[in-house]
Amino acid sequence: MKQLPQDSGLTTRAFLLAMFATVIMAFWTQHSELVIDSPSFNSIHPSVAGFFAVICISLFINPALKAIRPAWALKQSEMLLIYSILIVTGPVVSIGGVHFFLPTLIAPYYYATPENEYAELFHHVIPSWFGPKGTEVIRQFYEGSEGAGVPWTVWLKPLALWTPFLLAVYFIFLCMNVIIRRQWVDREKLTFPLVSLPLEMTMDAEPNRYFNRFFRNGLMWAGFLIPVVLHGFNGLHNYIPSVPAIQYKNINISRYFIERPWNAMGYTTISLYPCVIGISYILTLDISFSCGFFYVFAKAEAIIGAAVGWVGSSSLARFPFLEEQGAGAFLAIALLGLGLAWRHLRDVIRSAFLDTQTVDDSNEPLSYRWAVFGWILGMVFLIAWSMTAGMTALAASVFFILFCLFSISLTRMRVQAGMGWIHGPLSIQDLMLTAVGTANLGVTNLTILSHYFFMTGEMRGVISVMPSQLEGFKVAEAARISPRHLVVGLLLGTFIGLLLAYFAALRTIYEFGGNILNHWRVRSMPVIPFQRLHSVLSQPRDADWMGMQFVAVGFAVVMVLTFIRRRFVWWMFHPIGYAAAHTTRTMRWVWFAMLIGFGVKYLAFKHGGIRTYRKLLPFFLGLILGDFFMGGFWGVIGLFSDQPGYLFFP
Repeated sequence: MKQLPQDSGLTTRAFLLAMFATVIMAFWTQHSELVIDSPSFNSIHPSVAGFFAVICISLFINPALKAIRPAWALKQSEMLLIYSILIVTGPVVSIGGVHFFLPTLIAPYYYATPENEYAELFHHVIPSWFGPKGTEVIRQFYEGSEGAGVPWTVWLKPLALWTPFLLAVYFIFLCMNVIIRRQWVDREKLTFPLVSLPLEMTMDAEPNRYFNRFFRNGLMWAGFLIPVVLHGFNGLHNYIPSVPAIQYKNINISRYFIERPWNAMGYTTISLYPCVIGISYILTLDISFSCGFFYVFAKAEAIIGAAVGWVGSSSLARFPFLEEQGAGAFLAIALLGLGLAWRHLRDVIRSAFLDTQTVDDSNEPLSYRWAVFGWILGMVFLIAWSMTAGMTALAASVFFILFCLFSISLTRMRVQAGMGWIHGPLSIQDLMLTAVGTANLGVTNLTILSHYFFMTGEMRGVISVMPSQLEGFKVAEAARISPRHLVVGLLLGTFIGLLLAYFAALRTIYEFGGNILNHWRVRSMPVIPFQRLHSVLSQPRDADWMGMQFVAVGFAVVMVLTFIRRRFVWWMFHPIGYAAAHTTRTMRWVWFAMLIGFGVKYLAFKHGGIRTYRKLLPFFLGLILGDFFMGGFWGVIGLFSDQPGYLFFP
């Protein structure tokens, strides 16, 4: 079949607009997420700030340019290249790059006290080049510099040494995406639900039209209006309390279950997020159903455990070992994803090492040889960097292999289930500690691993960059954008975005002082790994064999669910739903909304078939568009206020 010609997309004006938007996003993010405490800005994916920029181009800037001079209007390929860069740089300028990372370099010193004995337990094994050490520099980070600005002289060396580390992490993501892209996109045809809306809203308009068909669809605007009304009233209520609020999220139902064993279900809420309902409508029925079902199933596990008395026993005190099951499930999803692709991976490896003509990779973002050797060299660099810091080769290798597997699993879940809010199960550090105990890792390995917690403790952070890259590749393919030009844009955007984030974040932190900024990003998440480190060093632990058994349970359940699915097309229980439900907070916010999306889609197919589904699709895309638009709108309003901002999600 003859392929359609590709459009570069990487025009000078498109790249400059993407960089201009990145500059704005870098500073805007610090104010929105750190100062006014509105943390959903770049911690739901795709980046709200990046998405809002493309909405504004599609709705306002491009029609104005077309009215002035049609040739000035941006083409779809240009807008989507901007979008692809911004959804990657969004997390980089936020929790995917600097918000957890920078405080991690300061926290073990600022929070050290004679009582917790941080200095005696592990300060001596922290490399001198990991971060600033001066007492005054550390104090000013949390208490403000009182107009003295950022002490750049003491920050330049650690940032210069950590930046190659972070760039290597982002680069191995890129290489892994290149290696798996064809299998997941062309052969398995995963749905990529988060790609549908940007493709629709950036379509080129017909001649003599200012807006494309998507923006002229009345059903889309009906869906758009619902979140506009919800967030309009609730946002006004946030700033003007006399305006009534509309309660549609975090409706506590666990208060009705206060007796044993029902109270073992824990805090349980119902929420009706429009964007989640919209995304769930796009998903396959088995995934949206399974996500909701397995959340209820996890609650049932806790209730059964309380009923039979397992919760109070010593060996099963943590039943149902939710995070351990989740860790096993994540590992299984990654290994199954690679196992199903073994023929493709065999061809890729053969092409990289033996014969470059084995597979045609001319339409890939990188050649397979570059991707394979890039991944190997990136991993070698990260392991060597960690060994320079003091880790053993074995511990560093195990960590980064697990890191890659968890990243692949998250990416698979995002491009198949559209969940841009996954928190993750047991962290890689905790999984390693569960498997071998304190003594076998040792104080130095544990201390360096604690510094790496900023990458693994929250999957909406660093790891979220990998699925964002792959969604960019999918966008490029659908819009016929040159994938190799897109890679240039992504690499430059990531590097520039990271440098901008250093400047913007440190400037904000030293101006205000971390103690009055967002608690989760500056004072909680960066402290957690060192509190845990203090605990395991003060009270050494053996390998947790009971915990590892439940890791094996999670692994086995995913394997069984996958085995059954491949033999019975009617089987509705998807392993991704099981994995998502067995994490800390992933499904707590969205389970009910996903079941609503499932129910509506099921009824549409049952009573009207594919035609009814497609007819209703613009309405549900409008729900997503309205949510993200209002998230960006209240972010703009927040720029002119120092009081807590409006949080549209979660």
